[in-house]
Amino acid sequence: MEIEAASVAQHNKPEDCWITVHGKVYDVTKYLQDHPGGADVLAEAAGTDATHEFDNAGHSEDAWDIMQPYLVGNLQGHQEKKQKPRPRPIMSQPPSPKPTPSTKGQSLTTLATLGLFSLSITAIYYLSRHRRPFLPKSLVSWLYSKPENQGGFGFIKVLFISSSIFAVGNAILAHRLAKLIWGTKSFTSYPAHIKAPQRIRKNTLLQHGLLDPSQYRPLPLQTKTLVAPNVYKLTFALPTADTVLGLPIGQHVAIKADVGGESVSRSYTPVSNNSDRGVLELVVKVYPDGKLTSGFLGKLRVGEGVLFRGPKGAMRYRRGLCREIGMVAGGTGITPMFQIIRAVCEDDRDLTRISLVYANRREEDILLREELDRFARRYPDNLTVYYMLDQPPADWAYGRGYVTKELMREKLPAPSADSRIMLCGPPGMVQASKSSLVALGFQQPGAMAKMTDQIFLF
Repeated sequence: MEIEAASVAQHNKPEDCWITVHGKVYDVTKYLQDHPGGADVLAEAAGTDATHEFDNAGHSEDAWDIMQPYLVGNLQGHQEKKQKPRPRPIMSQPPSPKPTPSTKGQSLTTLATLGLFSLSITAIYYLSRHRRPFLPKSLVSWLYSKPENQGGFGFIKVLFISSSIFAVGNAILAHRLAKLIWGTKSFTSYPAHIKAPQRIRKNTLLQHGLLDPSQYRPLPLQTKTLVAPNVYKLTFALPTADTVLGLPIGQHVAIKADVGGESVSRSYTPVSNNSDRGVLELVVKVYPDGKLTSGFLGKLRVGEGVLFRGPKGAMRYRRGLCREIGMVAGGTGITPMFQIIRAVCEDDRDLTRISLVYANRREEDILLREELDRFARRYPDNLTVYYMLDQPPADWAYGRGYVTKELMREKLPAPSADSRIMLCGPPGMVQASKSSLVALGFQQPGAMAKMTDQIFLF
């Protein structure tokens, strides 16, 4: 069934919520409360085309299966945008360049020089042939002397003398002209060349590379290391040791695998970046009920391949995004935060201050703790870290329990035009933190995450 855009726009309330994604119209009214990103995300998109926001959110391919029961029909007149082929350039003879004032001046100078040179030859030859009294007799005799069995060399000798006189005259003239232009300092005292400025190198972290957002590429597992209970660091090999991954800071990749006859896709943020040539590194927690983690990644062996696609996501961190960043992370939600932390700390020119609150159940669940503590120790002006645990040990020096509004007021930057808050973790923690931050004065984020949001949800 085809549905007009005007009809979709009428269903724009939480109790009557339709959205359009890639030309398909869905009635998601009954799905609002089950949406992992929160009901308000879908409610704000009600009655509109949410294709761009849907793609940027990094949904897995399972999302399409979840949405299928809510399909109402097709959007009338919808056509997927196709990239126009670039016209091939027609090879033709380049037009002759038009003479400019500078080239005209050079041509006139050349003609004048040749003319003076010709006149000097003619004058000396004429005077020598007619035995003018102001020419030395010895010179005239030498010019027209005839060696035995050889013809006269008068003209050639005249040419030689004229060339020498002309060269000396040009040197004297150039020297005097230089004095008039540069004063008492001779032009020969200046350096022979000027040092060219160094080329500005392209930021490695922003380079394009292997990843392709439209198709999956297989990469073999290189190493697999247990870094915490049920948490593995997986290192995948790129085609060569110099290959650039092509992942902007803050974005993620999609992994697809066949698990029990079902195609399953999930999104992960690598802890490596473009400066780590030749590898892609993930930190993955294996959940007992996780289709991809338990059914595939947890059983993966060295040498076996995994399909990757990307980059995906709305965040593309660049130096100068803001002056202060507050981060609240839970569990494996630390991975996108770690990418940004690493980019800031490893950039000498990035003066951004980051305050991280990282929540876990137990101390052994803290991921990348060694790396986080090292960055905080080496770059105290850039990073402060505060850990939260539900079940802390007796000698625990950080926070206990949940991330509260009071804790965020104390540990995170205050609302301002030059501050941002980033959230990533379990849905319950993210929703509670977002509500508390709005109560503290931060702007409510939109239905889909944008880099301009004061509260950015990964």
